[in-house]
Amino acid sequence: MRTNPTRSAAVLALTVLAAGTALAGCSSSGSATTAGTGGTAAPASSAPSAPAAVADLVSKSHSEQGLMIYGNSPTAVIQPLLDAFTKAYPWIKPAYSQLSDNQVYSKYTSEHAQGARSADLLISDSIPQVLQGEQNGLFANVTPQGLSQFPSYTSQGDGVYVMSPDPVLVAWNSKLIPDAKAPTSYAALDKAVKTDPSHYPLVSYSPNNPLGYEAVYGLNHILGANTTNGYLNTFGPHTKTLDEGLDGMNYLVQGGASVGWLSSGLVQGVAPQYKGLIKYGYMTDATPLTPRLITQTSGAASPASAQLFLDFVYSNPGQQVMCAAGMEASMNGFKPATGCTADLTDLAKHVPASATYLVPVSQDVVNQQTTITNNWNKALGH
Repeated sequence: MRTNPTRSAAVLALTVLAAGTALAGCSSSGSATTAGTGGTAAPASSAPSAPAAVADLVSKSHSEQGLMIYGNSPTAVIQPLLDAFTKAYPWIKPAYSQLSDNQVYSKYTSEHAQGARSADLLISDSIPQVLQGEQNGLFANVTPQGLSQFPSYTSQGDGVYVMSPDPVLVAWNSKLIPDAKAPTSYAALDKAVKTDPSHYPLVSYSPNNPLGYEAVYGLNHILGANTTNGYLNTFGPHTKTLDEGLDGMNYLVQGGASVGWLSSGLVQGVAPQYKGLIKYGYMTDATPLTPRLITQTSGAASPASAQLFLDFVYSNPGQQVMCAAGMEASMNGFKPATGCTADLTDLAKHVPASATYLVPVSQDVVNQQTTITNNWNKALGH
């Protein structure tokens, strides 16, 4: 259970619309927060164990029955990671259920309470759900191999890990917005919308989506709430909000909007299939990172298999697959083997460290939600 609401408020040294076929989807004022490139790790309520020996996990996993994972990540995005893991451990057959953030936890909690076979691993963007899960003892405080090769914020304490720190991107319909006029900052988009609103119908996540809310929380920390609220007031009257990434992508592709000003980092993996119709880029004045979180459940029926999967996520082979799929690779000094760009090393080439911020697993994220959501809904005219 976390007691310091501002811990792990990390600014990273690295680099709109929710995206993908099959994609599912604070300070009150002031200047940008700055910190070291690695951020700060969250202190756990109890000390984590040392990483389990791989040989021991392999031996135990042979007597386990499969691996169950509940997650909000689109199946099409995570499937390559599951396939690569099975190739490394052929006797482990992962079963993945794509669910909403709320369903990830409610389904596991209900099944576990009834003694039914349930998830060994949970993947979600919802920080409030993770905090509640900690309070309810849902997570095993295990330690993956390889964490020393990742930023310190990767461990958020109590067995909660940042699977991928996905950047919030901007996306646009290239038939409606020439690449040369695509916004590269929120300040530039603000000016463009005010100058020529008819050319800038917008789309974004709704305030009800965890990623959408966390993105605006991050903007508050980088730009200050006053500046962020000013942008919300500019964008709001011209924005169509959608809860699901697939709906948002389709809306952009069909010409309902020319620019998406809040986009999941997963767009990096799926945009190529649109043959150049959809382009994406980085907002150089503010790039929040929304954490895709992974935890091993305390009631895991296949704990050894689950730990092997965590080890794989935090290995170079796992990071290579994640990068290619659009999940942000975060290994220190990562070098992509396939030319993929969904990694923090590439992000650092485009966005200054002072303009990046990892949204932490913090009670403050919950505490600010009503205020931020009310401001956003007011800007939208709701």
